[in-house]
Amino acid sequence: MEKRLNYLDRLKVYMTVLVILHHTAITYGGAGGWYYYEHQDNVVVNTLLTLFTAVNQSYFMGLFFFISGYVTPTSYDRHGCAGFVKARLIRFGIPLVFYMLVISPILRYVSTGFKGSFGTFIEEEVIGHPLRGLVEFSVGPLWYLEALLLFFAGYVGFRLLTADKFRGRPLALTPRVITRYVVIVVAANFLVRLAFPVGTEFLNLQLGYFPAYIGLFMAGIAAYRGNWLGQLSNRAARKWLWTAIGLIVLMPAGMAIGGALEGNTSVFMGGWNWQSAFYAALDPLMGLGISYFLLVWFRERWNGASRGITPWLSANAFLVYILHAAFVTYAAFSLRHLGWHPLVKFGLTGCAAVVLSYTAASIIRQVPGVKQVV
Repeated sequence: MEKRLNYLDRLKVYMTVLVILHHTAITYGGAGGWYYYEHQDNVVVNTLLTLFTAVNQSYFMGLFFFISGYVTPTSYDRHGCAGFVKARLIRFGIPLVFYMLVISPILRYVSTGFKGSFGTFIEEEVIGHPLRGLVEFSVGPLWYLEALLLFFAGYVGFRLLTADKFRGRPLALTPRVITRYVVIVVAANFLVRLAFPVGTEFLNLQLGYFPAYIGLFMAGIAAYRGNWLGQLSNRAARKWLWTAIGLIVLMPAGMAIGGALEGNTSVFMGGWNWQSAFYAALDPLMGLGISYFLLVWFRERWNGASRGITPWLSANAFLVYILHAAFVTYAAFSLRHLGWHPLVKFGLTGCAAVVLSYTAASIIRQVPGVKQVV
């Protein structure tokens, strides 16, 4: 078994903070769905924050799925089928129920524009309807955990049906494998988005992005079996970085040509048109380039022994992910009367949400039994 890779823990901390900033950016003008908005008629701000969220979207959740796939085989091998299923249900199922019953109702106060006081809202909408969160099945950003449970179920089924018949020679990481991944994901993106355009949800899941998520989860499993992380090269990382930078420059140009400046962005989200094909191809390619670079960069520079604040950040990152929606939303809501520039408010709210989320997570994890779950 490969020893623990500390740089993956640090990479997850980076991406957790990025998730917080991503949702903060949506609040102040970036494209995407969130609980509370302060969008202003500022084309420059909206463009910058939308570019920020679009670049994030291309890689950060996919990289989360890749890392989750990477640690799945060793967890299954260690616990066995029953133990693996039990551990995954506890670690991901309990936070999902907690979010639906506790966090989601609190966020409805802001998202629904309730006119009364917060106390009245809690009394009438939360206490008066304690199971509404389960009925509405609102999981917010915890759709990631929902998706992981589905992916784990698929993995368990694969292991049971194959009885490990395919545990022979691991798949090698070659240019041909990468090319096949890109071609399959691009084609699947385009086809899936004909039925489920980006922005539409099915059971809280944006299926338009799932070809890459599924592919990267499977790639993580193959990476563990084939020791792919040790094969990623600095030379290739630099090439992928420049590729990603080129695509980041190309993205706003293509969006502008395709009608985004006139507000016609829906054609990029899905359909029989070149705009949909453009985004279906650009998104996974850009994400792959950034992910490859980050995996190598963190491996080379951030793989030392955990010390100082690093273990604390890593230990609390998962609970921070679970809690952050409340702190992003209420930090922005509390500053709504300030007439500051939206980029200033974005920075202030984002930093406040990071600090508050980590502080709350650290305190909550001191409650007996919580560390066994998160």
